[in-house]
Amino acid sequence: MRKRILLAILILSGVIFLVGVGVLLYYLHQDMSDKNVREQVASLFGTTIENGQEGIPPEFQALYAENPDTVGWLRIDGTNVDSVVMHAPYTEEKYLHTDFNGQYSARGTFYVAEKNDLLTSDNIIIYGHHMNDGTMFGQLEKYEDYTYWSQHPTIIFNTIYGYRTYEIVAAIKTRVLADWETGFKYYQYTGHDDVQFWEYVSFIQQNRLYDTGIELQAGDRLLTLSTCAYHTSDGRFILVARQVS
Repeated sequence: MRKRILLAILILSGVIFLVGVGVLLYYLHQDMSDKNVREQVASLFGTTIENGQEGIPPEFQALYAENPDTVGWLRIDGTNVDSVVMHAPYTEEKYLHTDFNGQYSARGTFYVAEKNDLLTSDNIIIYGHHMNDGTMFGQLEKYEDYTYWSQHPTIIFNTIYGYRTYEIVAAIKTRVLADWETGFKYYQYTGHDDVQFWEYVSFIQQNRLYDTGIELQAGDRLLTLSTCAYHTSDGRFILVARQVS
């Protein structure tokens, strides 16, 4: 009986070990795959191709030819934020767990909210995962510190429609509200509504982690970067910026 128990324990331990090795190999493979995609995307950005899509800026032509969901490139100098941005208005959260090539990826790809119109929206929302290794929006929470903001105050979001520069107005810790809860839901505001604009301004003033000295004015066009945060259930960390050029 004792030998049977020991044998069962040995077999179970072996199975657990093999499962652990399998999981580790899977994540290593996923990390390598994501790294290869990032290198591929970086090599395509800025590459001009013959017979490219008319109206697409030269630096986006190779990316757009590879994947026409390409709409821009997001960069914050001095941080890891430096990658392609996608937009799939008819497929909800398409790039939440999908890489540039359409394959599964835990990291996903930066993407613009489905309801946004890059040409007309007064508030463009870009989503990205908070990765523990600092990739994607894994470094956004460094903006909890005023000094970090002062050293990295500018966001560049160049799109297939034009080049845009934004100054960061506020860093905010918040959360996704349940359907039945009252309160301003920043993730539902994409512009075209003066009342909601001032509601957003009020939300920013009440929740910003520190005063940047920048106050929003009527007519400002906004950019909101949004990622998960873990200070509360369904937590979010967002940066709000206004277009300056």
